Amino acid sequence: MQTNMDVLAASHTYTIPERFHKALQLIRRALTRSGLSIVREFDGEQSRTLLVDCPLLAFEAQALHHAAGVFLPMHVLVRSEGDRTLVTTVNPAALFDGKLPLGSAEPVERLYERVSISLLSIKFSEGH
Repeated sequence: MQTNMDVLAASHTYTIPERFHKALQLIRRALTRSGLSIVREFDGEQSRTLLVDCPLLAFEAQALHHAAGVFLPMHVLVRSEGDRTLVTTVNPAALFDGKLPLGSAEPVERLYERVSISLLSIKFSEGH
């Protein structure tokens, strides 16, 4: 059974020192530059969940095991906190102790890494 500590250990939160709507523009631009797609968005209370995908990685993961569809696209939570925006991602491989379906672990991990690199690039490319 997963505990809250397991989820916290598998997640990472980035801080963007911009208001919510400006941060969303920066996030979208960074993901697009990395060849990633936002396939859907859901609004929440002072937040938005982005469903981020890479068609090639999704195809690879699902071709190797159909259960990979549970982990794709990746959910990226963007939430407003005053003058800054918090962005949280969860690494499914870490969440499930690396026990993802055979063949899907590597593409899912690569997607997580690409999203992480994209989010880190905001800090360095935008002068923050």
